[in-house]
Amino acid sequence: MLVADSVHAAVSQIRANLFRSVLTTLGIVIAVMAVIAVVSILQGMTAYITGFIQGMGSDALWVTPYVPPTASADKIGRVELTVDDAEAIRKHCPSIVRLTPLMQGNADVLWRGQELSVQVIGASTEFQDIRNWYVDAGRYFQELDLSYRKMVCVLGRDTMKKLGAGPEVIGQRIRVDNRVYRVIGLLERKGSFFGNSMDDIVLIPFTTATKVYGSRAARRIAVLAQAANAEATADAAAQVRTLLRSRHHLTTEQPDDFQVATQDQMLDFFDKASRIATIVLAGIVGISLLVGGIGIMNIMLVSVTERTREIGILKALGARPKDILLQFLLEATILSLFGGLVGIFLGYAVGIGVSAFSPLPPTRVPLWAVALSFSFSGLTGVFFGLYPAVKAARLHPIEALRFE
Repeated sequence: MLVADSVHAAVSQIRANLFRSVLTTLGIVIAVMAVIAVVSILQGMTAYITGFIQGMGSDALWVTPYVPPTASADKIGRVELTVDDAEAIRKHCPSIVRLTPLMQGNADVLWRGQELSVQVIGASTEFQDIRNWYVDAGRYFQELDLSYRKMVCVLGRDTMKKLGAGPEVIGQRIRVDNRVYRVIGLLERKGSFFGNSMDDIVLIPFTTATKVYGSRAARRIAVLAQAANAEATADAAAQVRTLLRSRHHLTTEQPDDFQVATQDQMLDFFDKASRIATIVLAGIVGISLLVGGIGIMNIMLVSVTERTREIGILKALGARPKDILLQFLLEATILSLFGGLVGIFLGYAVGIGVSAFSPLPPTRVPLWAVALSFSFSGLTGVFFGLYPAVKAARLHPIEALRFE
């Protein structure tokens, strides 16, 4: 029997029992669909997060207060990161070339009867260079604004839009937490991150923020710094850590009460999270493939029983055991590959649907995921179809012809 004849016979048999064949492949379809859908979502999220972090600069560092899990109750309320810490980093960390302290919080903004709650950040003049985020109308803060603690602000584009304003808002006065500020500029658009707009923001001078919100708020700030270059980032992070541990009088046994995050560390974190999700997915898919494979094996065993007389006739006409083996093995493999193909298309559709109707970023379906899913579905058919095929090949022609 030629391979082409075996394939034709296998396809004919599948078409003759189409409904049963579809039910048989359901486990394979679900497994492959899960692989493609989840991998496409993960790949899209990874690419999106990577692009977002890289857009903030490969030489940027974020320093924030941190309460260690082992900290005592009295320590929790005393974790601080102050303006003096920020100035010490500027003076004593040679790998740092730019730095801005940050004071962040939400505030009520009011203009011409329109009120909304937005994020307010107190920052210095170096914020825009470190974040690569510039004004495209008006101007940004100047040193005089910080020196005299002027009540001025820069608006994000979405904040401007929600207030019902346009570029004419520059020079106008708005209220932020019941204090009057003069708008001096508008930030360029940055887009959104997982559905949260980065353009819904108000920037004020850091010194103004300390005047308005008090010394207590100024004792728990964040620091955004920039290393001399991407290669110096690790050295800069080490210098900051050594300095802050010394300033905070931490012993060797005590953990850091601050965090220093770099782009590489954040990318590594998301990479590890993606790997863990992939491992969990592999376990789920393995179970689904096992269930689907067992379903194929059971249906093929039923098929062998139903076609016992047919097998006897084929052998009486000269078909060899390996021809019978090949035909049933091809039938199981084609069934499994069909399920894999359907699963790929459904998984791709699910991924597109999730990204279309949720704030998740656009999905990406890598070729390796398609090839791996299709290959595993075929191997599942071969593995679980082997036993029924061997059983069919070993049937004695006389006994098969006598079967009722």
